[in-house]
Amino acid sequence: EADAALQAVLALIADRFVMIRGLADRYNNVQLNGVSAPSLEPDKRAFSFDLIPSGALDRVMIYKSGTPDLPGDFAGGVVEIRTTGIPAENETRITAGISCRKGTTLGTFHQDNGSSTDLLGFDPGFRPLSDAFPARLSYVDDPQQLQALGRQLPSNWVANSSTALPDSRLGVLIARKWGRPGGIEVGNITSVDHSLNSVAYDAKTYNYNAYDATAQRSDTIYSYSDNENIRTARVSVVHNWTALIGRSKLEFRNLFNQIGEDRPTIRTGRNLEEGFDVRNYSFRWQQRTIYSGQLHGSHDLPSGKDRLGWTLGFSRAWNKEPDLRRVRTMRDIDQSESNDPYQIVIPPGASTLDAARFHSDMNGSGTTARADHEHTFDLPSEQVVLKLRGGVFAERKDRTFAARWMSFTRANISTFDQSLVFLPLDQAFAPQHINSTTGFELEEGTNPSDRYTASNSLLAGYLGTSLSWRSKFTASGGVRVEQNIQELSSASFGGDRIEVNNPVTSVLPSVNVSWNYSDRSLLRAAWSRTVNRPEFRELAPFAFYDFSFSNVLYGNEKLVQASIDGVDMRWETYRGTSESMSLGVFYKQFTDPIETFFVPGTGSGGTRNFTFGNAAGATSVGLEAEVKRSLASVIDRPGTARWGVIANACWTHSSVDLGESAVGQERERPMMGQSPYVVNGGIYFDDAAQRVRLSALYNVSGRRLFAVGTFGTPDIYEMP
Repeated sequence: EADAALQAVLALIADRFVMIRGLADRYNNVQLNGVSAPSLEPDKRAFSFDLIPSGALDRVMIYKSGTPDLPGDFAGGVVEIRTTGIPAENETRITAGISCRKGTTLGTFHQDNGSSTDLLGFDPGFRPLSDAFPARLSYVDDPQQLQALGRQLPSNWVANSSTALPDSRLGVLIARKWGRPGGIEVGNITSVDHSLNSVAYDAKTYNYNAYDATAQRSDTIYSYSDNENIRTARVSVVHNWTALIGRSKLEFRNLFNQIGEDRPTIRTGRNLEEGFDVRNYSFRWQQRTIYSGQLHGSHDLPSGKDRLGWTLGFSRAWNKEPDLRRVRTMRDIDQSESNDPYQIVIPPGASTLDAARFHSDMNGSGTTARADHEHTFDLPSEQVVLKLRGGVFAERKDRTFAARWMSFTRANISTFDQSLVFLPLDQAFAPQHINSTTGFELEEGTNPSDRYTASNSLLAGYLGTSLSWRSKFTASGGVRVEQNIQELSSASFGGDRIEVNNPVTSVLPSVNVSWNYSDRSLLRAAWSRTVNRPEFRELAPFAFYDFSFSNVLYGNEKLVQASIDGVDMRWETYRGTSESMSLGVFYKQFTDPIETFFVPGTGSGGTRNFTFGNAAGATSVGLEAEVKRSLASVIDRPGTARWGVIANACWTHSSVDLGESAVGQERERPMMGQSPYVVNGGIYFDDAAQRVRLSALYNVSGRRLFAVGTFGTPDIYEMP
């Protein structure tokens, strides 16, 4: 394992997602205590690293080269998280803290109308549709019943204003151990944490038409200012038991997280293409629940030459958006200087952004089983150590997703009271204005593509060996075979059935070599083949309108699995346990990489449509370096041993060759999601005697391609 555990140049994205070597999170694989970590993200594969309380964290290992015992679905790296087993000592720790955030704390903060349990991250039923609500409004023929259903929904179209309090966090950790060394030892770690964070900021958004070479300019489609208000409540629980019984170790690990996010957005600005001043609103509540549990055993067999390990895992994840509301209001640009009211945009039919209400429910589960065996051969020479490893791995993931959306329309065009659209939002949609003559009525827009069921069945086996000579030279290698079947069932917008059944067998060899040419320095080299599979959301035809980006994203059932061949070489030297220096070079060859593309000829008013597709191929080559030093080795002064610096950086050049499919764009361009550089730096102060620890950190990542362009629509880049 140590041969593959290379120090990584990584960065945190959005404060919680890991990017390794500048590669997007879709190319990383996160393992929690030896099994796949569950994801709460409905649109991508990404593990939120702030789910685990720091007090329950044992260690984090990062593998950037494949080995037979690692999962084969990665390209950037595998991050292995281990939570604490038997504690070093009995401990009860209570932590509390508050923090102030520039631009938010003590400023004006907007919140949606919610339930009394929002502070605990869940809604017991304030927002969801009631069980008595019909399965589909188009089946309702009685105007009076339709009126009653419209009045049943709360008229909560206005945000409440308050003063943002400082962020808060409270945690309790209890660690206990029983027994004695050499006998039976039992340990328990229980951690309960609660946090409440508020973030407010203004986001400026601009959209342009294609560059006009004659006029030498790009005409502005719109310019918006979004006032974003995000309040996140989180409850995290870790409950782990560990028992040491002779040569055996048994572990029962549990992780639970409940997260609620309230996100009102107030948009102002101008849509120049349509000639309107706008004042638009979005109210989004997202509730996410995750549980992950594992039962693990490791056994040193009586022969002294064999080690057996096994793991059984189960996870559940729920992601609910019970009442996402969007509404647009506008007035002519010529009236900008007047006090004329904004007019509510009422669509002629059901819409996802005008007087719209959206509900979605995603349920996922995962079951995992694995067994690993390692045998050390008894050889005549003690200078040679030969080991043989083998194991099997089985995993089943299931997901069901269903969305439903509707909006208010004019109940009767000829008798509708036009003055309603000029009222304030909280008055316009009041119950008395939901009627079949002069007011509004609900209209369903849900279509067959708004639901899907999916599963992924993975069966893998591996065999590998390692040879060590005089603790100077180590070579390991082997092969992993994965049989994976992805299945998805859904329908197109028009109702045509979409059935995905992708059985793929992948043979994944790997080789790792290291040479300790001195007591403090070594060279490493590795080659491996890995894969990158489509996610359920990338295959599903479901289309979702993103208010913040003004785009629509939908899947592509024709996606195929990508494959990656990677080579790593690295030099490392160590001056001690806290000082090291390393230089490395790597090369990766991608076949059929999965990327996000513009859909040409769709969208209007600045709205763009995106989907997923396979590029023909891509390559990336990079350099990375890292240094960790204590200031005592540079400055011989009292106290400098308490100071240290760390810096690492990665430079990557990537290129995608689109071949004949390069229509309306360059044939060669950078790989989507790949940053050309990542730089991290930090200075640390640690005084154990005074129990004081300080740090100052810096991180930056280079611009990376966010979406691939087409005719009249350039590529979109995410800037540093």
